[in-house]
Amino acid sequence: MNKSIVVLFVLSAMVGSLMIGCKSSQPSEQVMTPTSTDPLLSTNTLIEAPPDFAKQRIDSEDYPVPPYAKYLQGIKICLDPGHGGDASQRGYKRGSNGVREAEFNLRVAQYLRDFLEYSGAEVKLTREEDTDLSLKDRAEVANQWGADLFIACHHNAIDNKPQVNHTTVWYHNGVDERPSDLDLARYLCQGLFDALALPEVTGVPLKSDQLMYPEGFGVLRAAKVTAALTESSFYTNPEEEQRLRQPEYNLQEAYGIYLALARYAAAGLPKAKLLQPQDGIISANTPRTLEFELDDGLRSRKSWGYERSMILSSSIQVKLDGQIVPFTFTNDGYRLTMELPADLIAGEHQVEVEFQNMYKNSVLNPFFTIKVESGF
Repeated sequence: MNKSIVVLFVLSAMVGSLMIGCKSSQPSEQVMTPTSTDPLLSTNTLIEAPPDFAKQRIDSEDYPVPPYAKYLQGIKICLDPGHGGDASQRGYKRGSNGVREAEFNLRVAQYLRDFLEYSGAEVKLTREEDTDLSLKDRAEVANQWGADLFIACHHNAIDNKPQVNHTTVWYHNGVDERPSDLDLARYLCQGLFDALALPEVTGVPLKSDQLMYPEGFGVLRAAKVTAALTESSFYTNPEEEQRLRQPEYNLQEAYGIYLALARYAAAGLPKAKLLQPQDGIISANTPRTLEFELDDGLRSRKSWGYERSMILSSSIQVKLDGQIVPFTFTNDGYRLTMELPADLIAGEHQVEVEFQNMYKNSVLNPFFTIKVESGF
């Protein structure tokens, strides 16, 4: 390998490390020794940081924990650091100087976990090392765990346009597919706007994954929980590539997402629960009525005025196998009931219960499977 290429890689990294002013003191900004003489095959392309880099800064002057972050307590959040295990593919998911997306995706997710766990959230990462995991398996981690939220952490790239650098957050399919996905995406986008303060803003930063692929992103398609995918910035922008090497910049990004999730939780995460029949099985000996309990995510806090309805009645909608059906809702106990059609055939059917709370946050998991037995 030509020695001048290696020298250029090191010099570019050193210049880049001077391009961003940080909020607080950083560890020594030494350049990591590439594990390959070819920068487009190297690993360990980030500036080194101590293991407790994030934990030592949580609730500091630069990274204060707001009072409303307490509402993250008990929320189950699955973080998916994109890519991994791909260093052998020359130039794959790298900036022009060889900095790997897989590495800063992971570090941002790990720093974000530290913030979230500090506030009592339960957090699971789909990977902890530089390993490969299929898109379906990544989503299945969240599905099997019963996560409330699934966030795929990525950074963007574009060919032959090094000047491009803005934030986008992606949801699956159309806007009516799962309204809570839009809620999550909206909060994440605003948090990244605040944290990174990129000078470029795209006109509509919330994007459908069908803009990229007809069936959407595999990881979002396979997720059965409220999910979104962040493309926080463009590592194909040379200046941004060098910022993304720096632990302080990674921490700023993680902090922005953390505050976004804290604001989301503070506004209430609505849920619905099937009360009758509890097992979802309709037989000849059970009533033809389904009963649900709605939870606006706010009433249980018992703040002054909590007895009043905090569900927008006009937003309540029930679907049976994709078709809107009539229902009855009573504010007393937040009970919703619906009658099953007498001619409903035996087998499995999907019921969807949607509504918005006063902050216009939608139901996290609105889908229920019921089984109608023969003779119903």
